[in-house]
Amino acid sequence: MKGNFSVSRILFISSEHTGCGHKSITEALSKQLRLLSPDIQFTVIDGFDLGSRILRSSSRGYDSFAVKFPALWGLIYRLSSPFKQLVNWFVAHNIRKSLLEKIDAFHPDVIVSVHNLFIGSVINVLDRAHLSIPVISLIADLDNVTSLWADKRAKYIICPSDEAEQRMLKAGMSQDQLFHTGFPTRSDFCDLKLPKKPDLRHMRKNFISILLMSGSQGSTQVLKIAKILLSDEKIHLTIIAGHNTALIKLMESTLSPYIGKRVTIYGFIKEVKARMMEADLLIMRASPNVLMEAVNLCKPVIVTGALRGQEAKNPHFVLKHRLGLYCKDLRQLPTMISALLENDGEQLLQIAQNQYEFKKPESARKITELLIQTAKEPNALKISQSLEHSLTD
Repeated sequence: MKGNFSVSRILFISSEHTGCGHKSITEALSKQLRLLSPDIQFTVIDGFDLGSRILRSSSRGYDSFAVKFPALWGLIYRLSSPFKQLVNWFVAHNIRKSLLEKIDAFHPDVIVSVHNLFIGSVINVLDRAHLSIPVISLIADLDNVTSLWADKRAKYIICPSDEAEQRMLKAGMSQDQLFHTGFPTRSDFCDLKLPKKPDLRHMRKNFISILLMSGSQGSTQVLKIAKILLSDEKIHLTIIAGHNTALIKLMESTLSPYIGKRVTIYGFIKEVKARMMEADLLIMRASPNVLMEAVNLCKPVIVTGALRGQEAKNPHFVLKHRLGLYCKDLRQLPTMISALLENDGEQLLQIAQNQYEFKKPESARKITELLIQTAKEPNALKISQSLEHSLTD
């Protein structure tokens, strides 16, 4: 073992290639850590990179696989719960040596996983090596939560919603183990100065500005939506197409008569908040991170679908909590938008008000305070010959 062990350390296990949601969560918590406890050291690693080529390639192929084969991905996700022990055994076997090497180099006081594959599997590795490092499971989904997030050996399970908490209780977790927060979003989207009653009087202008988001991997559905919406001359579109360069070129060609007049197209950008703030309405897939960022900014949304598996229930989550609308038939979008604009945007204003009452911009701070408290607790971490033997097995 190396380093100054008097300094508290947090090891985050995330994922760099399965969308951008896990990265957004660790970015939000990292920033809070720097603000609240700059003396604590932390590092973020990609759990998939700890494993074999099979594990690494599965993460890099996730985006295209989930989009191209949604039914198959949904089936795999559903099977993760009944085959939980097998999944944890397989992942633990793959990551064991690399994880122990990371622990030996960094000496964490707590391990925080924001990906469901690295809860039970990580605890299995620690148990076999006789290491008593507390593990915290930070659920990165809103609803339809897999039981892979649940492990009675975890120190805490952080639940971002009532639905996630109820799923963990149903999976046999104790109430004392659960830490109920809102969804942790980056500080840029946690504006505490928003007025109590969102004001949409500017909707009296003669056009509506809509931000159309397609996710980090891009989707051709965005082009279909754009064509439908542009039939209404009052609609101005800003489109974020993600990393999909082929889609960007196709849209630039197809929508060329509108570009510079009623359409602006971006690829993958970091200025997402600025684009959201400029828009009157957001149309998106029901991705939890982007959805909760919009809610924190009190920006009304229409969700047009969700990935199978972890996002499957998110459209109904939006409806249940009155955070926006769900459009199953894209042809109905113009009608839905017209209804939202009636009476100077009365329905838009109501949705924004619902979002204001629902949002929890302090979530990332509350979670970070728990991590700091856990990291600074005296832990019975004993790394001795057992770890050395584990590294050489």
